[in-house]
Amino acid sequence: MAELTKEDTSKLWDDMQVYWDIKKGKKDGDVKKSEKGINRIQGLLGLEVIDFGKETPTKEMGEYTLAQAEEFLGEDNLIVIEKGLDFAIAYREVIADMTPKKYPKLKNNPAGIGQMVNISYDKIKDKLK
Repeated sequence: MAELTKEDTSKLWDDMQVYWDIKKGKKDGDVKKSEKGINRIQGLLGLEVIDFGKETPTKEMGEYTLAQAEEFLGEDNLIVIEKGLDFAIAYREVIADMTPKKYPKLKNNPAGIGQMVNISYDKIKDKLK
C-alpha cells in the first residue's frame, strides 16, 4: 500500500469529520454510508475501526438512573436545581398570565402565548449571561 502524503491524510481527516457530522445528525446524509466512510478512512489511517453494530454508549452518553444522578449531584446541588426549576415554572406561569392582558389578540391563541413565554424567557436568559 502506498504511503499517504500529508495532503492525502489531511483530506481524509476532513472527510471523516463530514461523515461524523452526518452520523451525529449535524448534517443531512445517509448514516449507514457515513459509518462505512468512517470505517474506510479509519482503515486507511491505520486507526482502530469502530464496529458501529456493537458500539455502546460511554458513561457520559449513557443515561443515569434517578438515584445515580441524585447521588452524583449531591443534596446541595439538588436544592439549587429544585429552586431553579421552581423559578422557571413560576416565571413561565406569570408571563403566560400577563401576555393576554397586554396583548388581547392572543387571548384565545395558546400557541401565541407559548411563543411569547419562550421569547421572554430567552431574553431573560440572555441578559443573565
